[in-house]
Amino acid sequence: MNKDVIYIDVEDDITAIISKVKASKEKIIALVPPKRIGVLQSAVNLRLLARTADGSDKRLVIITNNHALSSLAASANLPVAKNLQSKPELAPISALEVDDGEDVIDGSDLPIGDHAKQAPNADDAAVDAAIAGTDMAQPPKDGERTKRARSKSGSRVPNFNTFRKKMIAAIAGGILLITFLVWAIVFAPKATIVVAAKTNDTSINAKVAVSDSVTTDLDKKTIKATKVQKTEKKTVDFAASGTKNVGEKASSTVTLRNTSPNAVSVPAGTTLSSQSGLSFVTSGAVVVAGATLSFSCQPNNLCPGSATVSVIAAEAGAKYNAASGSMSGAPGGLTATLQSPTSGGTDKMARVVTAEDVQKAKDSLTDGDTSNAESQLKSSIKNAKIIDGSFKVDYTDVKSVPDVGAESQSGNASLSATVVYSLYGVSSGELGKYLDSYLKKQLASRENQRVYDNGNSKAVFQDATNTANGAEATLVATAKVGPRLDESDIKKQSLGRKTGEIQENLQSIQGIESVEVNYFPFWVTSVPNDEKKVIVQFKVNDKE
Repeated sequence: MNKDVIYIDVEDDITAIISKVKASKEKIIALVPPKRIGVLQSAVNLRLLARTADGSDKRLVIITNNHALSSLAASANLPVAKNLQSKPELAPISALEVDDGEDVIDGSDLPIGDHAKQAPNADDAAVDAAIAGTDMAQPPKDGERTKRARSKSGSRVPNFNTFRKKMIAAIAGGILLITFLVWAIVFAPKATIVVAAKTNDTSINAKVAVSDSVTTDLDKKTIKATKVQKTEKKTVDFAASGTKNVGEKASSTVTLRNTSPNAVSVPAGTTLSSQSGLSFVTSGAVVVAGATLSFSCQPNNLCPGSATVSVIAAEAGAKYNAASGSMSGAPGGLTATLQSPTSGGTDKMARVVTAEDVQKAKDSLTDGDTSNAESQLKSSIKNAKIIDGSFKVDYTDVKSVPDVGAESQSGNASLSATVVYSLYGVSSGELGKYLDSYLKKQLASRENQRVYDNGNSKAVFQDATNTANGAEATLVATAKVGPRLDESDIKKQSLGRKTGEIQENLQSIQGIESVEVNYFPFWVTSVPNDEKKVIVQFKVNDKE
């Protein structure tokens, strides 16, 4: 024999299910309830289904694994099956719960107990009324079903504590509902109008100086930068490559003569040169008195003033020996003459440190570390544009042992120094400040234009070179400039209107490409009538 399978929806009420049962053309009907059994939780509804099936000469089977539903079906004499292929069975009826007796009084103990026992069963009356088409077809609540079940054995005594709790809960729920409605209708509604304007590109190309010691100033063409540093102390050994004669220096005494009437001072360290071009240096200061007139002095009766001073060869070496005669280089018209040939100079060649040796050693301090240091500094700059080309290596506390020009007996030397790596970056805020000032000056004569994007996000610094206190670079950016739209007018034109009306109205304005309206919360469908609840945002349309 064929059977009809009826799947019950969560939203179906008992009337809809009964209609489906009556409409079925098969004698055997399988009812498949949803996971949330809903309307079938009522014993009255199950008895209604059973009577409907009997009246229509049909057999009902409920397909379920739910123990509670199986027990209710058994009370209505409805068989159940675990699935559509299982054999239908009448589930055993679970034992009734024993009441704690606090709220129920046994009717047999009351004077009217006999009459209470004779009262008709409430469930039977509800079923009869439902079949007859009365309002009692609506399924009773779980609490009501429990009360009716208990009324078979006794009368219910009102519980005022429960009533009071329910009343308080109802009042609190009402207050919360009213509060929510006020918030939802009065305070919550907001609208955001996003206007996409058609813009043109404006190029920015400016030579700027960046440093951590300046302020961002368009007129001065300066941008305040962030400087990051990394310091390392390093030592390197190197070979002394220079040679020097470290022997004794030749010396002698020079007589200075002054033929002018005024005295002349000769400071220490004055260089005098021999006739062969060798240099000698005075070892002390001396004052040469002016000339005097005397008949005893010949020629011309002029007696020159004179003084003597020791001289030492500018360098060690035997080649400075045996210099004699007059010397050039005396200041103030003085003449200089060696009193005796120079002597005492000796030769002794030694290995010494040169300036070139020190420079090569400095360069070797950072061999292989420069790229790594630059990468570390770049990674330490956050929320700023790195100025490529501003990376710099400085040296402080440079010390050579032996010093430059000094003898190295072993031929080896060492160099120690503090290496300072530095790099500059410009924060988005400082860069934006400069770009805004630049564009404001550019648009000063175009009042109908405004800046929609100052180009900050894609700006770059090119051709950077280091300076004493920072770097110089070329700032390159592309700004988006479009028509000036009045935010206040857009708000006023949109109050109380829906999306379609706003789009039609605003897109007729020259320069507006598109309009998007977003509402909050989701149930809002039109712009509030309060300007404070309306936000206007402008975005760039990148299409040319």
